[in-house]
Amino acid sequence: MRPTLTVIVDPADRWMSRAACIGQAPAYDETATPWEQRKARQLCLTSCPVLAECREWARRTKFTGTAAGETLLYGRRRGHPETAAS
Repeated sequence: MRPTLTVIVDPADRWMSRAACIGQAPAYDETATPWEQRKARQLCLTSCPVLAECREWARRTKFTGTAAGETLLYGRRRGHPETAAS
């Protein structure tokens, strides 16, 4: 059985209730299969109204998984190390 992603929502993160991925957390966590990750990124990029908020949240919380249409490792795009100026 795959673990379920649990997120404790900060009141400042109310935007999450408008996310296209609401209720689909397992497809977005770090244990998702490559197919699930591709489908998650596609959903983000084609129908999510809160990409900017999601991207900022993922970076702030150092999220690992799929967020804002990107595959992230500790809040940074995998394979794309950010410079110190970012």
